[in-house]
Amino acid sequence: MKENNYDNPGFFSQYRRFPRSVEGLSAAGEWHALQKLFPDFSGKRVLDLGCGFGWHCRYAADHGALGGCSPRGRTL
Repeated sequence: MKENNYDNPGFFSQYRRFPRSVEGLSAAGEWHALQKLFPDFSGKRVLDLGCGFGWHCRYAADHGALGGCSPRGRTL
């Protein structure tokens, strides 16, 4: 697998402190607009690639989706 910034301890230690990384979707400035674009997730299968801490995947699962995520050690 190609290495990226998320594998860099210095980068990741800062990334995980971002408000959206800690508090989730409610701390993302664009969330109020993005949320309106999502479909009804009931019974849908969802794969959230590049999902960071998995907040979008968690949202989908909380709203009835069957979720999946990418296999990373520090992030989902």
